Amino acid sequence: MKSTTEKVEGIQKLMEVKMIDVGIEKEKTNELIEVVGRESLLAEKEADLASVQQAETEKMTEAAKEQKRACDAELADAIPAMERAQEAVNCLDITKI
Repeated sequence: MKSTTEKVEGIQKLMEVKMIDVGIEKEKTNELIEVVGRESLLAEKEADLASVQQAETEKMTEAAKEQKRACDAELADAIPAMERAQEAVNCLDITKI
């Protein structure tokens, strides 16, 4: 009986040590959960900012494309006039001036 009591007491002491280890690991886990939670919030904020920047960039890109289309249309209208002007200049006789 004494031997069994000693074994039980040994197991109880071992369990006390293990419970301390479990408590320490639990604290570490809770700290890690807090860090991950903070970092997740930061990542979410950065993702939101990136989405806003992406939307703004897309607006600017579309505006630039529209401006390019308008410029291309103006250029298409101007090229024939420039060609006519070039032909008119080529017809000039500089020696008579």
